[in-house]
Amino acid sequence: MAAVGGEEQTGGIRMLRKFADQDLSLTDAVGLPVMAVQRINACWSTDRHLGLTGVALVTDEQ
Repeated sequence: MAAVGGEEQTGGIRMLRKFADQDLSLTDAVGLPVMAVQRINACWSTDRHLGLTGVALVTDEQ
């Protein structure tokens, strides 16, 4: 678990701008830089947006 403050929110807003062509929620957008900072290289998700930055997704379909 990671705390989310101003720096993480700013990173999320940056992701929203970078991926403006995607239907990305603020929650997902904040998760992208948090995963990068935490060096998380795989994530369980049913939402393909969490893989936008190259993090491998583990889904319930695998």
